[in-house]
Amino acid sequence: MQHAAPTWKKSYGFHLMTACADHGPDDGGEPLALMLRAGNAGSNTATDHIEATRLALAQLPRAQRRNVLIRTGSGGGTHAFSPG
Repeated sequence: MQHAAPTWKKSYGFHLMTACADHGPDDGGEPLALMLRAGNAGSNTATDHIEATRLALAQLPRAQRRNVLIRTGSGGGTHAFSPG
């Protein structure tokens, strides 16, 4: 597999990062961005979180981009990713 890298489990593969829209309990979600990263990509990499967020927001209508709640796992809790 091209660009596969060793994972922390000592296998080879990818560290996928996804961004999805949640339409609430009555509707399903939809994927907005998928990033296929090397298996040794760090989970605390703010650059990848920022890029996935930019890709996802670009899929939304311009008028709705400011009315979005962004949630991440603990890897998104970096100073570089936070809006403050």
